[in-house]
Amino acid sequence: MSHYSPHSSATFEGYYNRFRLPSGASVCLIVSSVPGAQNRPYMISFTHVTRDGKKYWQKEYWSEQWDITRGKGDDYTIEWDDGKFGFRDGKVFWQMKTEEVEFTAGQTDRGIPWDPQDPNSTPAGIVARFPLPIQWHIHTVDSDSHFTLKISEVQLPPEDHEGIAKVHVEKNWAVSFPKSYVWMQVRNGNKGLSLAGGSLLPGVQAYLVGYQGDSFISFMPPTSTSIFGLSLGLYSNVVSTNGIIDIDIVGWFKRLKIIGRCDPSTYFSFAAPLNTGHAPDYTVQSYAADITVEVFERSWPWSGWTRVEKEDFKEGGMEFGGEAYERHEE
Repeated sequence: MSHYSPHSSATFEGYYNRFRLPSGASVCLIVSSVPGAQNRPYMISFTHVTRDGKKYWQKEYWSEQWDITRGKGDDYTIEWDDGKFGFRDGKVFWQMKTEEVEFTAGQTDRGIPWDPQDPNSTPAGIVARFPLPIQWHIHTVDSDSHFTLKISEVQLPPEDHEGIAKVHVEKNWAVSFPKSYVWMQVRNGNKGLSLAGGSLLPGVQAYLVGYQGDSFISFMPPTSTSIFGLSLGLYSNVVSTNGIIDIDIVGWFKRLKIIGRCDPSTYFSFAAPLNTGHAPDYTVQSYAADITVEVFERSWPWSGWTRVEKEDFKEGGMEFGGEAYERHEE
């Protein structure tokens, strides 16, 4: 079974999609299930965010229907009351029609996977097969997708009614979202960053990071881990009240330094799937983040670092979830 296929044994499963429309605005579509939850087990969250991130329109739908149909190989379709999405011949499609939203989209190509050289790559590698509290898979960091869109309560520019959007497609599954976590996503042409991490276990911080720049660089535990403050190669500074995510990961020969900043006034919140059901206001995102990525190299583990690449990104995504989202101070 592919990582993007439904995991019938998982306590929860959430599919996340960010569409960047021709005007620069974004659509965030989340399709999420906690089958064992007694209340609101199935969530479809639709958010439209302006290019500057200052205005958004959001609607959450709670379906009673959740039908999974499997086809040949890894093909499948998931249907709910007002829509469906699925995977067919290596590409993803989406359809939904409600009183407020009419949206269809479909990948026109396979898109760029986590590792551009490996279409079957996934952030955690072989660890994605292990029964961890949460797993994270990215189907594509960037793909063309033909779309049509109508939102009754939003006046869209003409180019955003139909055309080609750039889409980032990923999913989570397993037992529950972490008690504290952050996420980052940004793309500019053929360069981009995807990052997720936080506290999977008490006292343990761990991150999965992939940067597609002049070359592909990825980090995963144990390098990108700290245990009770003792770093194995990870240094982080996260302050949701100021819109700060700084991550510095040091390997034997490569180092990745990430600086993210966003204005908290651009946050929009949504529910996250926990093992007991969907927890409202569990996480916030901004699509107006400035993110800088620096790549350093060295010849020997004891030699000094040389910066070999620096990239500044605009309109990136940053997310603070659980205890990393400091509600009580806002």
